[in-house]
Amino acid sequence: MLKLRSGILGLTLTSALVLAAASANAADIYRPEAGGYKDGPAYVPVNTWTGFYIGANGGYGWNANHHSDDLLDPAGGFGGGQIGYNWQGGFGFGPHLVLGIEADIQGADISDSVGGFKSQVNWFGTVRGRIGYAFDRTLIYGTGGFAYGEVENSIPVLGKATETQTGYTVGGGIEYKINPAWSVKGEYQFINLDASSLTGAGPLGLNGTDSSEFHTVRLGVNYHLGGGYEPLK
Repeated sequence: MLKLRSGILGLTLTSALVLAAASANAADIYRPEAGGYKDGPAYVPVNTWTGFYIGANGGYGWNANHHSDDLLDPAGGFGGGQIGYNWQGGFGFGPHLVLGIEADIQGADISDSVGGFKSQVNWFGTVRGRIGYAFDRTLIYGTGGFAYGEVENSIPVLGKATETQTGYTVGGGIEYKINPAWSVKGEYQFINLDASSLTGAGPLGLNGTDSSEFHTVRLGVNYHLGGGYEPLK
């Protein structure tokens, strides 16, 4: 129940940020030249994905190691933030190609415990490349790169091991610009971290990699620092 509440809370907070961003910027359509509207033409925003951005996200993660001998099935919510940069157009592929790099960090409660056995991801982060195709305000993209996180495993008699593990992540998503400054996104990532050194064998059947591979889905909101304006024709 705690894990479900964590996931719901993360998604609720992110949804609230999205609604606040849309409401606060709904009127951001025209920008005047210096000196006011009467001194020059009105300006309209030019949509581009190029530039820096920063944002927040929340989501849910669950175990990707579903083996018949596993005792634990970690799952739970997470939330955090991201920062990145996009380049749109050029590179000989036309104006629709978008290349980027993004880093994120998440606090998490992806965990499960049974009879003294426990497996938990306390936090994780990624540094990834992104490649996508832009349809004006909509961007469809794939992503992949380096992943890291703190994984905690406890086994009766053997004790507890808390390790910062590294690995990789792959995934994809879709992002939509509400206006030139704000966008919302939905994203899936598969995250694989190195297996913990603390394992149990025999009839107890604990697999020490239970919490080291997990699926994640998330919703996010980004504030974009790039963009520009051109005269209204």
